[in-house]
Amino acid sequence: MLNAKLLFIAFIVLTVCAGATHSVWAQGNSNDPFNAGKNDPQDVLLGSPEAEMRARLEIQRAEKMRRENLDRAREVAQLGIELREAYTKNKSLDRPEIKKLERLEKLVRRIRSEAGGSDDDETLEDQPRELDGALTRIADYSVELRKGVEKTPRLVVSASVIERANQLLELINFVRTLTHQAN
Repeated sequence: MLNAKLLFIAFIVLTVCAGATHSVWAQGNSNDPFNAGKNDPQDVLLGSPEAEMRARLEIQRAEKMRRENLDRAREVAQLGIELREAYTKNKSLDRPEIKKLERLEKLVRRIRSEAGGSDDDETLEDQPRELDGALTRIADYSVELRKGVEKTPRLVVSASVIERANQLLELINFVRTLTHQAN
């Protein structure tokens, strides 16, 4: 009977010690910045639910930004074509076309920014001498920009997209200068 009591007391002491050891281990790891979120062995193998949710939300946000950039590029191509067609039809740029030109500039700047570019004082080689040639090149370059944005993966900085955007901005400034001189 004495052996049974001693055995029972030893079992209780070992159980309490094991529980205390686990508690100290969990507290020690929760304060360790290198092991934050890795207290549970299941979290170590699978990742914490919070980290997975954050990663999933970040991926969704990046995909949304990519879709928005693709939409901008499509609108740029459409505006470039509309400007060329309006000038071909009317032989001048009226107030609605000037608004489209301003919208085009804003979209191109945003695309350039999303591609990793910034303001650049790049001069356009063989700059057109007349409005018709400039608007034709704007239409062509805007379609090329759309194609470049569509081909570029979302995590890649594309020098060709940035260069095409800079060329478009230079042409837009040229057209704006010509339209101000005409008025």
